[in-house]
Parts: sequence; structure tokens; C-alpha cells
Amino acid sequence: MRLPLSAIFSACFFSVATMAAFRVQAEDMPVTIAAGVRDPIYTHLYVAYKNGYLKEQGLEPKLVITGSGSRAAQLMVTGQADATIGNPEHVLVISNEGRATVMLAAFDQRNTFGNILVNSDSGLKELSDLKNKPIGITATGGGAYYYARFLFQHSGLAPSEIKWINLGSVANLEGAMRSKRVSAVVASLSMVETAKTQKYGYTLFDSRDTDAWNKVFGGPMPSSVVYALADNVKKKPELYRRVVKAMIQADDFIKKNSAETIAEAIVSEMGGQSVPSLVHAIDAYKKTYWRPSGLKIEEPEYKRWQQFAMDNELLSKQDLDKYGYANLVKDVGAFQ
Repeated sequence: MRLPLSAIFSACFFSVATMAAFRVQAEDMPVTIAAGVRDPIYTHLYVAYKNGYLKEQGLEPKLVITGSGSRAAQLMVTGQADATIGNPEHVLVISNEGRATVMLAAFDQRNTFGNILVNSDSGLKELSDLKNKPIGITATGGGAYYYARFLFQHSGLAPSEIKWINLGSVANLEGAMRSKRVSAVVASLSMVETAKTQKYGYTLFDSRDTDAWNKVFGGPMPSSVVYALADNVKKKPELYRRVVKAMIQADDFIKKNSAETIAEAIVSEMGGQSVPSLVHAIDAYKKTYWRPSGLKIEEPEYKRWQQFAMDNELLSKQDLDKYGYANLVKDVGAFQ
């Protein structure tokens, strides 16, 4: 019995397509991911890396830690990184400069670096007391900068009354506080816990305080996101789907395990921070910051962030539609 020619062609096509699909799955795809700091605010990234989830998704991962969110963004823009973990404000800034950029997923629902830490013997009581005093930050233009700037302006300080000191890294922030080179720093939770434990600092604004947060920012909104150039996502959708899938695996691990287990998993990537300080921070992140319903960015929270960006002079009213949810948030198929 002879098979029809069409059946032979169909069988051959199916065989070739199957082999090609298998080959794509079998080949690891190199990916470079940039982030600003070695801090548990980006626990999802470090869990995905240390637990091997990026490799499980068929990726060859390389992490580049730059010292600030703005420098991490620059690596992506210049083609030295495929994706960046950072604040959504960078997505807006980069897009506004003519390089369309999109958010792929979000880790949290509140900024975890938006704490204002001051010296223990400073006697300062209000954010407005920091008028014209040196304030340490990793870098002006980084994600933490926008939140701190908004906080200070909300307290009544004019931009000219805020004296920023660029320090580049978490270690430098801690050193500047201890030496009293600065009166305050924009601090992560692990820094806050270390300062309290070692009695060299206290907070004027603690982002764990839900009432205080809502009073200033209005409610939950994406703060730490995975983002990439829109053209790259269009050209390599499978790479970005795998990246987001690995972050979803990390999120599942984080939800199912204790702060102690998570801290032990990532401590080697934390730049010398102790396990106890990491545990304190991770425990708070699990209770308050990290998203209870997955990493997909939803439209209502995006609109709240968009209003924050407009109030912070990052977005004009006439550009609300141009930089709306449909344009700045991209679903690469990882949430299906």
C-alpha cells in the first residue's frame, strides 16, 4: 500500500517540526540580568539564580549587580543586559527617551527601599527636620530616589532643600551612617534592622507601617519589577517567557518556605549581610511587601502607580494614555 504524497510530506513536516521544537527546548539560552543591589528586596531574583530555576527554564544566567538601579537600567539600554530588576519609574524614563520599555512582572506591592533612617543621636523627629542636611542614597535617578524625593516633598521640603549624597552601594550607605558623614539614608529593611540591632539609627518613615504608606502613596502598587526593551521582547519572546517563569518558581518557593530557609538560600549573594538581618527583612517582606496573588501586574495597581509618577513629575497628564497599562505592561505568556 502506497501512502499519498501529501501524507508523506505531512509526516516529514511533523518530524522536522518536532525535532526543531525539541532542539529549541534542549538548547540553553544565555541571559544577562542586571540589578542594582545585593539586598533581599530582590529575593525573587536571587532565589531563581541560587535554586537553579533559571537553568531549569533552559537559560544560562549571568547576574550583573551594579550598585544602583539607574546603572542597572543603563546596562539594559546599552545592550549589556537582556533584562533588569528595578523600579517601574525606569521603564517610564527610558520609554520617554525614545527606547520603548515594558514591565513583565512585579515582585512587590510597596516600595521596600522607601525607609528613611537617621542617626540614633540626631534628635530628628520629622522628615522636614532633614531640611538642607546630607541624605545618603545609592544614586539620584535610581528607584529609591523617586520614592524618597516624593516623601520629602510630601513633608513640605522643596527640591532645593534636599541635599543628596550619592554613595553607590548598601555597604557605603551603612558606612556613611556609622561615620556620620550623612544625617540620614534611604534604607532597605535589612539596613534598618541592622541599625536598630546595633543601635546606630532609627526610622523617620518605615514603609512597613501600612497607614503611613497609604497616607502618602494611596495604596498598593508595583515597585520592584522585571523590565526589558520592548523590541528585545518582541524579537526573543521565549527568552523572556522563561525568565518570568523562573521568577514564578521563585515566588512559589518563597511562599512555601520560612524566612530562615530563604535567607540561607541567598545569603552568599547578599554582600556580607548576616543571616539574622536577612531573616528580619524577609519576614517583613513576606508579611507586608511581596504580592499575595502572584507576579502579574494588574491594571488597577498600575493606575495607582501611574498617578504617583505624575505627582512625582515623571509623567505629564497629556501622556497618560501614551504610557498606559496596554503600552507599558507586557504579558509574555508565563502566567498561563
